[in-house]
Amino acid sequence: MSIDHIPFNRVTFALPVQPFKVTAFISTQERLPAVTEFVLRLLHTCERVSLAAFRDYFGFSEAEALSVIESLSRQGYLVLSDDELSLGEEMRQRFEVSPDDCPWVTKLKKRTDIVPFDLLTFSMLGRAEFSFATGNWIKLNPPAEIVGNSLGRARGGYRENFARIERETARSRGEERERSYGVHSIESIEARKPGFFPLTVSLEVDARNAVTARLPNEFEAGASLELLTEFRERVATSLEESNSTGENGLQEFLDLFGLDFLRPYALGTELNAHKLATEIERGLAAPAGLQPMFGSAYLKKNLEAVLSQIHEARAGHKGQPRHLSSLAWFAPEDGLWGRGDDFRKSVEAIRKAIRSNGKGDDLFVYDRAQERQETIVRGKYAGTGLTELHLVRPDAKATHWHSSVELMLYPGRFAAAMLHTPLPAAPGAKVPFGFISTQPRHLRTVHQLILDAANGNRYAGRWSPSREGGAARAQTLFDACPFLAYSDIQTPSLP
Repeated sequence: MSIDHIPFNRVTFALPVQPFKVTAFISTQERLPAVTEFVLRLLHTCERVSLAAFRDYFGFSEAEALSVIESLSRQGYLVLSDDELSLGEEMRQRFEVSPDDCPWVTKLKKRTDIVPFDLLTFSMLGRAEFSFATGNWIKLNPPAEIVGNSLGRARGGYRENFARIERETARSRGEERERSYGVHSIESIEARKPGFFPLTVSLEVDARNAVTARLPNEFEAGASLELLTEFRERVATSLEESNSTGENGLQEFLDLFGLDFLRPYALGTELNAHKLATEIERGLAAPAGLQPMFGSAYLKKNLEAVLSQIHEARAGHKGQPRHLSSLAWFAPEDGLWGRGDDFRKSVEAIRKAIRSNGKGDDLFVYDRAQERQETIVRGKYAGTGLTELHLVRPDAKATHWHSSVELMLYPGRFAAAMLHTPLPAAPGAKVPFGFISTQPRHLRTVHQLILDAANGNRYAGRWSPSREGGAARAQTLFDACPFLAYSDIQTPSLP
């Protein structure tokens, strides 16, 4: 990974696509039948040939020679004058422009293609697997006016992209490309079932402390300039829509967890995200029991740190007994958090690690939802493999920056906290940074933050991401999540 651009989030966008079955007539160049071509090439070489010489050269009878000459003369390929044969003017011109001294002729050929187009710019897409988009992806829905005129746009797209369509069709069949002048006419066009093409974008911070969006290499290399421009604009819009106002809580976050070793990267309310990320990549020194992290917890390197702690706890480490528990993961208020395949893979990996031994343990994810907005929030977790989704009511009286903190808690063993903070150069994107820790004081603080946000009348129940319907029967937080029902109060040891 280059330290010039360091990722802090990975988001999967769903590009709308639709295949169209197109039947068209194509203007193609074809070789003539072998005997016809041989006759014309002889006349091209000799310019003029007597009827008798022609008959004797090919060994034709009188009737055969006259039949061939009559047929080719009727098509304008040759001229018979005073018992001498020569090329017709049109055929003479064909030889002049031919690259290989073969008299290619133009014909209309019917062909049928099934061509996928994106529904934003109607550019042809290469061979790809389309799928039904889950609510977890961010859908880039096309404008209504484009959808209403999809057949007309597909007609234009087929004509504009025919050279590429022809090339890729020939390559897939292991054939040579036809000599074609393009589309003569389109006989019919039929829309097939639409779908989505997932594109995972890496959001990165660069040396200027600005945010850039890195597109998948294959997509960037193969997509049209128009589609790339439109896609980048849609990504930028998604960043802007996730913007928030109010205090970012940078200094308050450092104070709350006693993260003095991170203060050199936080000047007032501004985070030098690139410098911090670079130092973490190089092995930033931290207090005992604490590991700094940059980016959301589901990024590969951070996820590995979380999984390592889970495995140590559940298998026993350095003579310690096994510690079996569920894991709490509290989502921050960030519209781009958890949206994509990286989050889905992290859910799968964490659940596998937790459920490998010990009955009843699982990954519990918590998110905020206003009343009557539960279905929308739940939809973001569809298709992720998550089973324990618990919703809580936002606390209007709580400190604003608290909702921007991503929390993890494995009771008794480790905790993680990541502040999602905006950058001055890119206020729409929230850049997470923080730590994973085994220090008891950090476990107590994270536990208390979770209880403050989810306990009592703020708890809104367990909601299944995989099926419709309301919450499970009314329960308290501790009834639904008993692994959180413990006390962090430390009593002094007896003398």
